[in-house]
Amino acid sequence: MDRESRESAGLPRRSLAWAPRTIPPLLLALAFFAIGGTALGQIDADETFFTVDEFVGEDGQTGDAIYKRVVANRFDAFEQVGRMRSGSRNQRFQDVRIRLRYMNVEKTGSPIVSKTIAKYFEPSDVRHLGYLIINKRKGPDDQFVYRPSARKVRRVNVRGEAVAGTDFSFEDIVPPEFEDGAHSRLPDQLIQGTPAYVVAVVPHADTESEYSKLVIAVEKEHFVPIQTHYWDNKRVLIKRLDVDPASISSHQATEKGQAKEVWVALSSKMTQLKLDTFTELDIEEFKANPNLRSRHFSERELTASR
Repeated sequence: MDRESRESAGLPRRSLAWAPRTIPPLLLALAFFAIGGTALGQIDADETFFTVDEFVGEDGQTGDAIYKRVVANRFDAFEQVGRMRSGSRNQRFQDVRIRLRYMNVEKTGSPIVSKTIAKYFEPSDVRHLGYLIINKRKGPDDQFVYRPSARKVRRVNVRGEAVAGTDFSFEDIVPPEFEDGAHSRLPDQLIQGTPAYVVAVVPHADTESEYSKLVIAVEKEHFVPIQTHYWDNKRVLIKRLDVDPASISSHQATEKGQAKEVWVALSSKMTQLKLDTFTELDIEEFKANPNLRSRHFSERELTASR
C-alpha cells in the first residue's frame, strides 16, 4: 500500500527508524523461509514438547511476564479490515476480505474477558457470513456462526474452522488472552536479524484449542510477535506465521483518559508446512478505540446485512 493509499485509509506512516536494516523483505507479502534445520530467521524449537524448565535470562523476564506485555500491546477496542490472498507454488486462489471488531470487557469478577465479531464482505459467495466469539475467563468460549443461506445463528466451535478456505483459522485471527494458556520462556533468538524473546504457549484444555503448543518469537522493542510455530493436537508441527517487521507501525489513541501507543503488524503470511500452501494477510484499515458497545457484539449484529 503506497503512502497516499495508507493515509486515505486512516493508517499512519510506517515507522522507518525501527526496522532492522538486515531484514529482507501482520500482518504481509513474505517470501518462503527455509523449513527444517536451525537456519537464521527460524525458531529453533525445543525438542522437549512440553517445556519443563523455564529459561532464565539476565533480564529476569519470565514467559508469563513477556506474554503479558504482548497482550498489553493492544487497545481495549479496535476494528480492522484485512485482505487475505491464498496460494501455492503453482497457483493462486481468490481474495477474501473480512472485518474484525474486538472489545475487552473484563471487569472485576466478570466471567467474560473479551468479545470478537468477524464478518466477511468479499467474495460475494461468503458475503455476510459472520462469527461471534465471547472469550470467558474459565471454561469453553461461547462461539456462534451466522450463515446467510440458512438465515440462522448456530452455536458451534469455530476455533479450528478455516477462514473461507485460507490457511488461517479463526483461532489465528481472534486476539488471544493471557488466561488461555501456560507460558514458558525459551532461549532468546535472532529472527531475520531481529533480537527476539521466545515463549512456548500450551493452551489450557478448557479452551478447546486446535493446537497443543505454540512457540512465539516476540521482538524485544515493542513486544510484537514476529514468528509463530503451531503444533496440532497430535503434536505435529503444521503451520508457521511470519510477520514482516518493516510493516510494524505505531497507532495512538486515548484510552481511559490517557494517551496510549500500540504497535501493530500490518503484513504477515501463514504457511501450511505439509501442504506447501500459504495465505498473505494485509491489514488495510485499522481503527483504534472506535465507539463500540455491547450491542455491536450480539446475535442481532451478527445477522445484520452490513
